[in-house]
Amino acid sequence: MVNTAKLEALESKLKGFFSPVLAFSGGVDSRFLAHVMHRAEIDFMAVHITGEHVPRAESAKALNWLQTHDIPYQALRLSPLSVPEIAANDKSRCYHCKRLLFSTIKEMAQVNGGEGEQPVIIDGTNASDLGEYRPGLKALEELGIVSPLALCSITKDEVRTLAVATGMEHADQPATPCLLTRFSYGSTPDEQLLQQIEDCEIALKRYGLQNFRVRILDDGSQLLQVSNAEKGVLLKHHEAIEGTLRSAGFEFAKIHCSERISGFYDRK
Repeated sequence: MVNTAKLEALESKLKGFFSPVLAFSGGVDSRFLAHVMHRAEIDFMAVHITGEHVPRAESAKALNWLQTHDIPYQALRLSPLSVPEIAANDKSRCYHCKRLLFSTIKEMAQVNGGEGEQPVIIDGTNASDLGEYRPGLKALEELGIVSPLALCSITKDEVRTLAVATGMEHADQPATPCLLTRFSYGSTPDEQLLQQIEDCEIALKRYGLQNFRVRILDDGSQLLQVSNAEKGVLLKHHEAIEGTLRSAGFEFAKIHCSERISGFYDRK
């Protein structure tokens, strides 16, 4: 059932922001916000961050979507691994990474905004995110970032339902968090290994897998984690998938199916 009251509340809130700047990952949440503002004819700027932590294919899709919909945007490149607190990859990594990303977006918006009232920086955090372990939320609060979906109590499921109801394409898009989440806390990622994981995941998608992760565990071993919903795909292409893992340098990777994919290391 479509909650039109929440959609109306969201549109009203978005219309009240001064010169909004949207942190645009290209995921379903930030795309939905851009979609709502675009259809409501709200003037806004999208900012997409690229770097070694963001899969190149996801960046390409995000920028293509913005271009296709004639939405003004800027693409900024950052290197999170250049920040020691992020490279250390402890449980506060996401906090430091969000500080870096949103501080950069905020500085860019303030420079472009000139004197007087400053643009409002918004992001796609939804109400469901508030119940998860997300240390990055503290950084958003400290920097004054506004999360309209969370403020309107719109959950992840409601984002997808409202996206379909308002005509947004690919509302069933699976989550694709940054590549740093593939590493257990305390292990040290490097750009080459991030690239290796990205290339492997791209190859695995050719078999029809969508909701999965290639992970590096705390003892250095490797794991292909696949959603239970895609167990049939895994069984159908099991030998080819194992061959792809070997070719990508993950010849000793274990394969495991589970109900939940996101937040793997936070549940251990």
